[in-house]
Amino acid sequence: MAKKKLDIDFAKSFKELEDIASWFEEGEPDLDEGMKRYERASELAKGLKAKLDEAENRIKEIKNS
Repeated sequence: MAKKKLDIDFAKSFKELEDIASWFEEGEPDLDEGMKRYERASELAKGLKAKLDEAENRIKEIKNS
């Protein structure tokens, strides 16, 4: 069974992840806000990794055809 293609904007998601990382680097973040942002960052990282895996698999398919 073929995997469903991910419908995420890679550049936008990566930028959001960078913004979250910058927020944490700026100083003493609020714990509750930090937890929300950490959770969001985790979701983004998981989605970005899946998108990269999808691209890698597609490249392999192209090379093998």
